Amino acid sequence: MELKVVTPTEIILSCPVQKITIEGIDGFRCFLPKHIDFITALKPGIMTYLTQDNKLKYVACNQGLFVKCGNQVSVSTPWAVISDNLEHLKQHIKQAFQEMEQERKEVGVSMARLEIGLTKGLMQLRREESHVIL
Repeated sequence: MELKVVTPTEIILSCPVQKITIEGIDGFRCFLPKHIDFITALKPGIMTYLTQDNKLKYVACNQGLFVKCGNQVSVSTPWAVISDNLEHLKQHIKQAFQEMEQERKEVGVSMARLEIGLTKGLMQLRREESHVIL
């Protein structure tokens, strides 16, 4: 099978594989080359695949869509990390979550500043309207 993992900004992985294991919204599934075509939504978690040279590798995904059509398998996800070591994967995920949390906080601060500016502007506009003589 040919596995391709894509995010909105890049192709994370494209390689031949022997076996793929996923957790979809309907449970765990294992796919081999001659299995039937299948589509499912993925839960956030770790997908595993076995390379052609019998090495087990891991892909951490933040949700996504899994499609097996013939010999082609596609995973579309907003975020993914690949590793052959679970401990490395754990550290990478932890760091990514910390970065996302920091970005979320920065966005929250920016939104608060915009709301304050908009409120002040509307208040100023009301004050100016009340001074206009018709």
